Amino acid sequence: MPRQPAPILCVLFLAALSAAPQTEETRPLQLLDTEGRVHALPLTGSATRATVLFFTSVECPLANRYADRVKSLHQLYRDRGTSCYALYSHALETPAEVRRHAAETQYGFPALLDPEQLAAERFGVKHTPTVVILDAAGKVRYRGAVDDHKSLELVKRQHARLALDELLAGKQVSLDATPTTGCLIQRRRPENRNAEVTYAAQIGKLLHAQCADCHRPGQVAPFSLLTYEQARRWADNIKHVTASHAMPPWKPVNQGMFLGERHLSAEEIELLAKWADAGAPLGDPARVPPPPAFNDGWQLGKPDLELVMPEFEVAASGPDEYRCFVLDPRLAEDRYVQAVEFRPGNARIVHHIMTYIDAFGFAAGRASDDGRPGFPSRGTGPGFFPAGDLGGWGPGMQPYPLPDGTARLLPRGSKIVMEVHYHKSGKPERDQTRIGLHFAKSPVKKQVHSQVVLNLTFRIPPGAKRHEVKADWRVPFDQHALAIIPHMHLIGKEIVVTARYPDDFEKTLVHIKDWDFNWQEAYRFKEPVPLPRGTRITVRGWFDNSADNPNNPNHPPREVRFGENTTDEMCVAYLTYTRDAD
Repeated sequence: MPRQPAPILCVLFLAALSAAPQTEETRPLQLLDTEGRVHALPLTGSATRATVLFFTSVECPLANRYADRVKSLHQLYRDRGTSCYALYSHALETPAEVRRHAAETQYGFPALLDPEQLAAERFGVKHTPTVVILDAAGKVRYRGAVDDHKSLELVKRQHARLALDELLAGKQVSLDATPTTGCLIQRRRPENRNAEVTYAAQIGKLLHAQCADCHRPGQVAPFSLLTYEQARRWADNIKHVTASHAMPPWKPVNQGMFLGERHLSAEEIELLAKWADAGAPLGDPARVPPPPAFNDGWQLGKPDLELVMPEFEVAASGPDEYRCFVLDPRLAEDRYVQAVEFRPGNARIVHHIMTYIDAFGFAAGRASDDGRPGFPSRGTGPGFFPAGDLGGWGPGMQPYPLPDGTARLLPRGSKIVMEVHYHKSGKPERDQTRIGLHFAKSPVKKQVHSQVVLNLTFRIPPGAKRHEVKADWRVPFDQHALAIIPHMHLIGKEIVVTARYPDDFEKTLVHIKDWDFNWQEAYRFKEPVPLPRGTRITVRGWFDNSADNPNNPNHPPREVRFGENTTDEMCVAYLTYTRDAD
């Protein structure tokens, strides 16, 4: 018979493994791997000169992003007396889930179970991913992040690697601790069965309404929140990310203006915190709300024209990837598009989509040197000034038709360049995204136009921590704005677009205080915003070009000017509007 894994045991303290005196810090723990084998940590008295403990999780997206980096660390140091272990300390992850995840990740070193968080407590670990490096005596020599940036291309200091080099060289580790971020390790806590806030009464409906559109199988979120068992394992993290307003992901601080806004009220955030603090109680099982039903087909019905990109393969790990695909609608005459619907082929990895109209053949024949479909971009557009756009898509966004009598012009013979932002899921993936076009069925009275407001001449000096860049445009005729897209690159920190009317009244069109290059959207106004002739549109952006900015791609910092590369910068707003005189 095949060997059966041993039952999960509480972690036990063992007797000394060597003659050396032991402290509470170095006394070994007994942990089981995914096959039921016992491992004693730390490996004192053995030939191991250093031990690397990688605290990870089945579903934590940042931990999964770092798996390949730790595997590379293992490859580099395994012949130098270094042992690596993956530790799973989330209380509610089952042995079967851990076993499957470890097999898929293919670490090349043991994966250990820490269901009571005794190893996490021993080594002072609160988040995944975290790396702890022990010396031959079992003492902690480094605890913290693997490196200094989640995006591999922006890493400037490899903390774990440098600590190992110094330790193995017999030196004092110069930087023995760094801050960690990621997923809080969920502890096992008793439910308060008398709690006023329960999943059945309040939390289930709230999560279904605010989170389930992304947090469900096959979507961009890394885990599901459709059921109580799924939600309770993330209770502490839900409390943390909603209190910090990191989730739901919605960047504009001027709330109430846009379609599809994703944000929680102060009362809802407090409910989630009370539920987590009470041990995530279920409540009355009879009152548990059923998971919502979702229509994963075309939300607006069958489109008049469906365009599909070629199948594209995305690697398991590495930097986020931006790819442009040229779609040919083969139009023999001008057509007016009243609605566009996006259907990501693989929502686990499609982070955002933007579209651009190529009316003059700029993208014709563009190909990539890597032999894959499409051509690479830098997340800054298709590399030419488009004749217009067809909008974009981000997680949770729903398609909205333009008002009756309003449409975008898609000229005959034009192409559509679709720029897709892919992020890595930890395993190889494929995508084949589709877009559906709905043409206007009645006469078009107002055509949707685009306007770019930008500054081409700015210079951001090296070392500047909050350098301001401005761009202005005076509205030449009465119009109504339908949507706005603010745009900066990696060192952007804050952007605000305002409209100052001829009577000096000022209105904020969009304001993003914590700019994130990896989270860009087209923001559609609930009601068209009037912009009478003479209104001044002003874009103000602030940039951190200092060495303290972890997103700064230049090390050391250099002067930054306008440019298409992500290492350059932009201070731009794209407006879509209709002319009142049409």
